[in-house]
Amino acid sequence: MFNFTTKQKWVINGSLLGLTLVALIGLLLYLLKFLIPAIVLLSIAGIGFFVLMIVWLVFERYNKKKG
Repeated sequence: MFNFTTKQKWVINGSLLGLTLVALIGLLLYLLKFLIPAIVLLSIAGIGFFVLMIVWLVFERYNKKKG
């Protein structure tokens, strides 16, 4: 993450924080036995982390071509 621009760092860090909060809410719902909403939130968080990895790779390729 050393050669990312400031905006790219904000996007990645903000996304990580948001997805972590969604996962924690999903975990809390799971512990409170609300299984269906917990499964939905944990699935959204998992897919979001996967998409964030793709965004990370796109940022790296963009920065490599640019500089």
